[in-house]
Amino acid sequence: MERAIPLPSKRDESSSALTCAPKGCSSRELAAIEKARGLMLATLGSALSIDIIAASVQMSKGHFSRLFKRATGATPHSWRLEKKVRSSLVDLRNDDLSLTQIAHAYGFADHAHYSRVFKQVVGTPPSVWRITALSGEGLKSTELTGKQ
Repeated sequence: MERAIPLPSKRDESSSALTCAPKGCSSRELAAIEKARGLMLATLGSALSIDIIAASVQMSKGHFSRLFKRATGATPHSWRLEKKVRSSLVDLRNDDLSLTQIAHAYGFADHAHYSRVFKQVVGTPPSVWRITALSGEGLKSTELTGKQ
């Protein structure tokens, strides 16, 4: 009997439609948020600040953060951290990479920071997730990415 590794099912914001209900957003603002999400996904391993991301879409940090949260349900920082963790799941299946190497590849300061954030997003520490994944206990590709 195969046992799946627990991974919370969350809506994948990278492919979902943006909405700004109930206050509403202009089409320009929605396009800017979409552009910012693309930039954040393209630079998961770098230390790109929210200030720089906001400037790339010609918004102040405060205005950008409010719109982003209204459109996605998460702050830009927490959205980006979740995407970093979800992307790192594939690398965790590679036993040749240490957790520190994976943490640095995704822009985390150190292994401890990565582990803390990973546990908040996935519900288990990365070392436990890796052991379970490498033991061959029924991981599916949808569980690796969090997509269905």
